[in-house]
This record gives sequence, structure tokens and C-alpha cells, in this order.
Amino acid sequence: MRLDETTNHALQSALKKAETGLYSDLKITCGDKQYQVHKAIICPRSPFFGVACQNHFRESQSNIINLPEDDPEAVDSMIYYIYNGYYPKIDPGTHGISKDRLAVAGWKLEKFGEFTGGLQVKFLVLHAKAYALAEKYEVSGLKEMAQRCFQIISNCGGSCSKEFAQAFDFVYTTTIDSDRGLRDVVVQALHDNPRALDEEHIRRAMRLRPDLMYDLVLYRCEKDRKKEKVRRPRPSWMDGTEAS
Repeated sequence: MRLDETTNHALQSALKKAETGLYSDLKITCGDKQYQVHKAIICPRSPFFGVACQNHFRESQSNIINLPEDDPEAVDSMIYYIYNGYYPKIDPGTHGISKDRLAVAGWKLEKFGEFTGGLQVKFLVLHAKAYALAEKYEVSGLKEMAQRCFQIISNCGGSCSKEFAQAFDFVYTTTIDSDRGLRDVVVQALHDNPRALDEEHIRRAMRLRPDLMYDLVLYRCEKDRKKEKVRRPRPSWMDGTEAS
């Protein structure tokens, strides 16, 4: 059921006030940043934080959760997403890829509402980091949004950029082989835009990622096999019939 405009506005207003730390009962730290958050908002969105706040864990007594190994920018985006439903934290009036270009490319804006500011090449690495963090802390919705944003930017001209090279190196460093969410996006983007391979920064990054080159070769072979099946009729001997 969709919230009417008045109710939705009231909810967003309440979340904005909560984001200031008012009535906070939990502190999350990462690097030199501290976030005054609310268990009632954070815990339902992340099983990790929900478990950490249970009675038998140290964090439930101190009400402090430290994330020393995580990227501060990604943590900032994760918490901002939990409170606002989108990220990164930039002016909502900022625009990335134009709506007309998105429509031509077949992307439906309602997946992200009307906010397209995060669809910029400079955010490719951030989306990859947000994807990894969403997987780690099981933040509902964030992983899907990060994957979709990464895919849109990659398929709308981003695959030739230096940011794309940095992003796919991060993706292949931080995700396991079976997690194909961003790996498949990278492979498809490189396959569909051969000009990306003319860029020295793309080639240089790929030399360091033999697993990516392996995936790309398999993807191209599979594509070629499918084309071959369409072009060539099935030989009669494959049906098990033999000449007498």
C-alpha cells in the first residue's frame, strides 16, 4: 500500500529529525566519524546490528558499535540510506544521467524515485563499496540499489572511465566468485563496449585481474555459441539417426 503524500512527508520529516541524533540510543563509529543512531531504525534494516544490540553482546551494554575495518565513505552512505532511502548524501537537486537518456536505455526511474544525482561516473567506486557493505551487514534494499546504480552508469558510458577500472578492481577483490551481482555487470559492460579495451587504464587494471579476463572469455564464448545455434540448423546425426 502506498503512503499518501501527507503521510509520506510526515514520515520523511520524522526521519530527518532522527538523523540529527535526537533521542539516539546507539553510537556507530568508523574512523574519525561518529553516528548517533536509533536502534528502532537501524536494527530492523540490518540483522547484523540487530544481533549486536542483543543482551549477550558487549555492544548492547556500551551501546557503541565500532566498524574499524570498513570504508568511512561507504559507512556514511549506508547510514544515510537507512534513514533516507537513497544515497549518496548530495543535494537532491543534483542530476547525473539525464532522464531522457535513462528512458532511451530502458531504465525505469521509479526504481529510484526521481533522484538521479547518484548516477554519476564519479560514484562508481562508491556504489561498489556500498554493495559490499550491504552484503556484509545485510542491509535490505541497499545492495539492490547499489547494483542497479552501478549497472546504469556502466552501461551508459561509464565503462571507459578510470573510475570503472578502479571499481571493477574493487569488485573482484571484495566479492566471492559466486556473488555475480556486480561481476556480471562488469563483464557485460566490457563485452558490450569494446572501445573500453582501447583505454590503457582499463587494460592495465585487467592485467591485474586474470579472474575478470577469464570471466570475459567465458562470456564471449557463450555468446558465440548462442549465435552459432541460431545460424546453423541441427544436423540429423545429432538426433540419433544413422544412415542404413
